[in-house]
Amino acid sequence: MNKKVVPEYLTLKKIAKWSLIISVGFHLIIALAFFFGNTLFFNEEIKAFQHYNFSFWRFLIFTSLHFIMVFMILLYNQIVMIHHIKNRFIELTLMFLGSLIIAGVLSIGFVFTVEAIRPGPSDPEYVYNVLRDSLIRDVTFTLVVLLVVQLLRSQDYQKKIAVENETLRSQNILTRFEALKSQLDPHFLFNSLNTLQSLITIDTEKAENYLQQLSSVLRYTLQNKEVLSLDDELKCVYAYCEMMHVRYGENLQFEFKIDAKYNNYSVLPLSLQSLIENAVKHNVISSKQPLVVTVATGDECVMVSNPIQAKTTPEESNGIGLANLSERYRLKWNKDVEITNDGSTFSVKLPLVINN
Repeated sequence: MNKKVVPEYLTLKKIAKWSLIISVGFHLIIALAFFFGNTLFFNEEIKAFQHYNFSFWRFLIFTSLHFIMVFMILLYNQIVMIHHIKNRFIELTLMFLGSLIIAGVLSIGFVFTVEAIRPGPSDPEYVYNVLRDSLIRDVTFTLVVLLVVQLLRSQDYQKKIAVENETLRSQNILTRFEALKSQLDPHFLFNSLNTLQSLITIDTEKAENYLQQLSSVLRYTLQNKEVLSLDDELKCVYAYCEMMHVRYGENLQFEFKIDAKYNNYSVLPLSLQSLIENAVKHNVISSKQPLVVTVATGDECVMVSNPIQAKTTPEESNGIGLANLSERYRLKWNKDVEITNDGSTFSVKLPLVINN
């Protein structure tokens, strides 16, 4: 069920403000045209007649009546938007037809109310002409109000997009910072350098390869990109997995089932690497319990999965890694990260986005 939230640009306070602006502005334009613009369309006799019949009180009354009309139309539009109708066409149709009905009913009501209180007998032809002109004017007026509503809505949407983009950039900066901090953590560096030292005395060629992989991982962490292709993300993942394989030997295995057709699809930087890091960090890895981490593509997604081999003493975790990753995907592409834990296998499925 959708939560009924009043749009910020159509609160009661703003409805009252915009009702006043639109009604006063509309009638000021009519008044200015009455005094200065009608020479373009009418002869001097009609102009003089119109000047003679202009009434400030009439101007004030009609402005007040249209204030009520705009207020009710905007209030109706607010009610429609609160219900968050998913079909945009149906929503716009309801807004359009409902607003026209409100304007038509009020317009007819205003005309007959004025006629009812006006002294003297009513001329049917005169009433018909007034009613026709009133309906034409108020329908046009309603279209202006609906245009203002859509402009306000569009402006509000653009503001939200700007805020979400800024949030996404902040999230990406935070992710890169956290990833770099994790890689530069003394414990990580101690293990990496210790492994490197052991390799130097045993196998200099492996030591050189290990150092190159470590350099690749750190260099990748420092790059400043919001989106990468799956192929580019996998290059860093391969380097990281090579390091972990050197460290854990045959006790840690990686299986990659990557369909080449997804290589140019987009992912967020450090997404796959962070999932593999979590698998290595939170599971037992030993000769008795070797760990196999699988990375596979399918159905426009890439999934990282591993058997659950929980450590007796769990590693310290701030618990924001997966939440952070899910939020980044939601902000960037409005897509969900699927996390599954069936008791024996833990898997995280990331959506792959077509690179346009």
